[in-house]
Amino acid sequence: MNRRMLMLLAVALGAAAPAHAQSAYPNKPIRLIIPASAGGPSDVVARLVAEGLTKSLGQPVVVENKPGAAQTLGTAQVAKAEPDGYTLLFTTSTPIVMAPFTRKNLPYDVKKDLIAVSHVGTTPLVLYANSAVPVKSVKELIAAAKAKPGELSYGSYGNGSSAHLLGEYLSKQTGIKLIHVPYAGVSPQITALVGGQIQFAVADIGVPAPFVKDGKLRPLAVTGSQRSASLPEVPTFAEQGVAGMEPFSPWWGLFAPAGTPKAIVDKLSSETVKIVKSTQFKARFAVFGADATGLDSTASTAALNDELSRWSKIFAALPNINFD
Repeated sequence: MNRRMLMLLAVALGAAAPAHAQSAYPNKPIRLIIPASAGGPSDVVARLVAEGLTKSLGQPVVVENKPGAAQTLGTAQVAKAEPDGYTLLFTTSTPIVMAPFTRKNLPYDVKKDLIAVSHVGTTPLVLYANSAVPVKSVKELIAAAKAKPGELSYGSYGNGSSAHLLGEYLSKQTGIKLIHVPYAGVSPQITALVGGQIQFAVADIGVPAPFVKDGKLRPLAVTGSQRSASLPEVPTFAEQGVAGMEPFSPWWGLFAPAGTPKAIVDKLSSETVKIVKSTQFKARFAVFGADATGLDSTASTAALNDELSRWSKIFAALPNINFD
């Protein structure tokens, strides 16, 4: 009888071991990979999330910038990482819902290799002009581009990015031709615009804000279905007669490698949602003209599937664009 009891006890302890290991998560530092350069909006927002998770999880969340290949380099690194909850991805929507349509031989499958942990927030994109350029509206931009076809240029934060796609879709919708100039991030793109190397650029609200305030840049239009609270005087594209630009608003999300235990995903999701919904985070997030969403893993997955469906239709309308 004693031997039988010992055997039963051993089996019970063995079964409990994995559960205990998961409940102890995390017991070492977590790597948070950002597939974008330091100093841009993704980097800043990711560090806000990392700061919150460090406090709530009791372990350091160490941010690592892995830019390159239109943000797919760092994304692929996480997609192929050990699914133990210690390597996570914080990214904008570009390598998640656009790269599958713009990159050949993509080294990961979004649906098979990644799990959506939390949808953190979204921000409108803005079309900016260098203030020295005599263009004050989308209508005037169209007129200028038609007067000088193929001479005006716009910058983006990379081939295949939402900023690149917005410029191409705007050209298609209005019958104009703009020269696309890609940069390795938002900051270098805005530096080039302020310096006059390009005439226009598509970017977020936060990074260009000081230059708008100083009068060096002029915002012409915002994406979305309504004006941004951060730029209330700037009309939407729709208000200026250009339809279909509403989807071009990038979002940020937290992801884990597929196969990560559900208990770990749920814990990360729950803690991230608490952080994003906090008054402190919302206030700091608003600096970017962004809206915090804080969706859990289930809702984030549903939103991701909707986005993939929507972008497939947009890319179907741009069959001849080269994203390499």
